[in-house]
Amino acid sequence: MKLTKMLSATAALALALPLAAQQAAPRVQPGTPQTPPETAKQGPTALKILVLEGEGARNDIRSGTAVAPKVQVLDENGRPVADAEVVFRLPMEGPGGSFHGWVKTQTVRTNVEGIAAASGYMANDFEGRFNIRVTAKAGTQEASAVIAQANVRGAGASGRSHRRWWILAAVGAGAGAAIAAAASGNGSDGVAVTTPITITAGPVTVAGPR
Repeated sequence: MKLTKMLSATAALALALPLAAQQAAPRVQPGTPQTPPETAKQGPTALKILVLEGEGARNDIRSGTAVAPKVQVLDENGRPVADAEVVFRLPMEGPGGSFHGWVKTQTVRTNVEGIAAASGYMANDFEGRFNIRVTAKAGTQEASAVIAQANVRGAGASGRSHRRWWILAAVGAGAGAAIAAAASGNGSDGVAVTTPITITAGPVTVAGPR
């Protein structure tokens, strides 16, 4: 009787073990593709910077206008990267400019479209070419770019037209002084002598600033 009970218990245990194993880890048929476990979302594996505005700009020193740099940060698949840190760096000396009057470096975060633009940008008084260096960082990835610009004084030379006006004023003043001196001159006997004065003026052309 005891032997029969032991055999029954052993048989029941043998049947229960395969059932528990099937419930814990379902069998996979050969040839069935395996699905990798879901991993935590990570940042981009690569970055690239697309220059939207500012490349090749010629900033007018005389009028104080300048083209602010504007870029877009994209990932390895060409999708916009939001909240990336973008740094714009201007030259410390020579041709260049500043942000908000004196700052040479400005940090901006990209929006949902991956776009970042500098603000308060003005050119300085130095004429010539220069580069704005741009770096972008998101997660562990970084990218860099260079935006080439130049500072110019605009079309026309305002100094030349001003010089012309000063020359004409000096000639006019000299002629007036000569006329006054001649009109007030006296003869040797104390009698006022009136000497006819003839002024021959050539063609004078006065042009306004160009």
